[in-house]
Amino acid sequence: MSTGRKVPTAVDMARDSNLAVTLADYGTPTGPTADELRKRLRGYIGLLAEPAGRYAEALADSRAKGIAQSTVEHAQRVAADRGGNPEANLRLLGKSVALLLRYASDHQRRQAQ
Repeated sequence: MSTGRKVPTAVDMARDSNLAVTLADYGTPTGPTADELRKRLRGYIGLLAEPAGRYAEALADSRAKGIAQSTVEHAQRVAADRGGNPEANLRLLGKSVALLLRYASDHQRRQAQ
């Protein structure tokens, strides 16, 4: 029996990432719309953290590897944070999803080669 929920695509994640930054910069980073967006972004971070982490682990350059691993860890901390400035939190969630999406996509491309 289907719950009607679809698995988010890279397009969905990129769209919500951009929406989060736009809402934080020009809109209202509070209220039901922003809360639902935060929920989706946190879910995306949960989905992307593992493949993004595998991408980071596979990097040969130790400096690049350290930066990528720190980025993944930071995104997970941002996703776990439920307090603070709603504008900053929304922006950080959006940017974190964008970075993890890029890492996960690169990992997927490397696996396909």
